[in-house]
Amino acid sequence: MKKAIVTGSTGFIGASFVQFLITKGIDVLALGRRQLTEVKESRRKKIEGAKYINLNMKEIENLDKKIAAINWDVGSECVFFNLAWGGGDQLSDLDIHAQMNNVVWSVAALEVSVEIGCSRFIQVGTMEEAFTYKYLELDYHEDNQYNRHVIYSIAKIAAKNALKLKASNLNIDYIYVLHSHVMGADDDKDSFLQVTLQKLVYGEDLIFSSGEQVFDVISLDDCALGYYLICKKGISDEEYWVGSGNPRRLREYVERMYYLFPSNKEMQFGRLPYNDIILNKDDFSIENLVKHTGYKPVKSYEQTVKDLYKSLFN
Repeated sequence: MKKAIVTGSTGFIGASFVQFLITKGIDVLALGRRQLTEVKESRRKKIEGAKYINLNMKEIENLDKKIAAINWDVGSECVFFNLAWGGGDQLSDLDIHAQMNNVVWSVAALEVSVEIGCSRFIQVGTMEEAFTYKYLELDYHEDNQYNRHVIYSIAKIAAKNALKLKASNLNIDYIYVLHSHVMGADDDKDSFLQVTLQKLVYGEDLIFSSGEQVFDVISLDDCALGYYLICKKGISDEEYWVGSGNPRRLREYVERMYYLFPSNKEMQFGRLPYNDIILNKDDFSIENLVKHTGYKPVKSYEQTVKDLYKSLFN
């Protein structure tokens, strides 16, 4: 890989991945739906070493013209890395029309990647898919588990399968990537652990479910490393999970965060009901990734939490 095209390049993960690629000497074409002036300064700095094109995914078929206009050469070893995904009001909402648009636009991205000469196409999925496959096996006359991300993840699964079929027809390397919960500086999503950190800092009540469900957290830096290794060494038609390699009970992540940033409030586990699918450690397996790429995460959870704290409160 000498060059890369990255969609969703101004997002939390996308900007850091672009920055990582640049440090490895990769010539990056970053795509984003916002004008650079509308992008957070911290993320603009991360992608400033890349060529940037303002292009909404619904217009991705025009990429060849946009590339010609800036005289950027795709070359023969260019990877197309598709991170872009959107919803109606938010990323994982219940807007089925908005979610299914992403499927159509992902296939269009694959088609244009072939037209411009990319050597492989990599699509990013979501951790929520691990829940969704188990949802689909439920008997809803008897079971009532629920997760607001299910429509989002079903669309991700639809995109994965549509892309696999299309890539086979177009004869391009295709790889699907999933990842555990990504944590790091500059995260602007209200994830459970980020909200918990804020509660610790502000001295708010700490009321949780039992926290026995298995979870996995990976640092933003290690996620970028995993993506990079997949681009370089991943095997076509394979599916890879980027994670820590050491999933734990959600409760343990909270307890370790509490140790770093103690509160005068007591942790109250079991006070809230939990009504969702339970995953197991195998659902977060990085065995395939390690085997094929030599991936090894390097940043500890504790340091990752400190990075998040610094970006939120300093």
